[in-house]
Amino acid sequence: MTLTRAADFSAIHSQHVLPSWHPCHHPHGHQWTVRLEIVAKDNLTDDESVAVHTALAAFDAWADARLARQYLNRLDGSLTGNCGAWELGRWVFAIWVDRVPHLAAVHVQGPLKEVWSRGVQGRERYDVTYRPEEDPAYGRYRLDNDDIQVAEVHSSWGELWMGPEDARTVETVKHVTVRFADGHHPYARWHGGNVLTDAAAPDAQLLRVESISFRYQHSTWPSPEWWASSTHAETVYADETGQVIEPRREQGLDAMGSASVPAWAKSLERAHRPAPTEVPPPPPSTTRT
Repeated sequence: MTLTRAADFSAIHSQHVLPSWHPCHHPHGHQWTVRLEIVAKDNLTDDESVAVHTALAAFDAWADARLARQYLNRLDGSLTGNCGAWELGRWVFAIWVDRVPHLAAVHVQGPLKEVWSRGVQGRERYDVTYRPEEDPAYGRYRLDNDDIQVAEVHSSWGELWMGPEDARTVETVKHVTVRFADGHHPYARWHGGNVLTDAAAPDAQLLRVESISFRYQHSTWPSPEWWASSTHAETVYADETGQVIEPRREQGLDAMGSASVPAWAKSLERAHRPAPTEVPPPPPSTTRT
């Protein structure tokens, strides 16, 4: 048995994880729809039926009083930095899961996306579903997973050429590639823009990270130190059981610029960063400038 209840409202939100030049970074309004989905294997008991319909009536009043004509980012601390459709669905689910028996998911429509049909550009609303079992914070394959084991680490020196052809400079860099042990790979989900992040929508394609590579550059000012100028992960598509989907389809994900790089990636970057006193060898092809 499946029951749904939808509430329509207008409200303002902003998504601060987007670049400052992006129009959705700043507060703006949408027409929203939030729909509760109730799934029961068998018919509801009399008590459950009363509880469900009482809660759904309360949900109608709550949505009008709590969501309509509001700045959604200010409703809760978890929404302050970024309030997309998925984040809103997660927040609504957390509020109503104990009040609505058999609540299985929350569907949210709100922000617009561009679509093309027969060469004509149009716009339609995103339709995002929040399910707790797909939440990176609770699911089997957590995007912030720290239960990983490293099987192999390979490091080497290289060069990074920069600048126009008539005035190029060269920088010595250190490359470190980390490969993971079988059964202890970290997981991620594909994110638009090819960015390695733990904030991807939970209905995005599940990825198993095979290896991650760091390129470290050395800085002498204001003090000698190393920093990771890029992070690149080689991944393969996986199904929801974690098994690799054949044929293997490798996907490179870049972590630089992501607002929410997974904690395990940050930890590995720090663990294999050269010591501040480890001075890089001079480039063999030219004098450093």
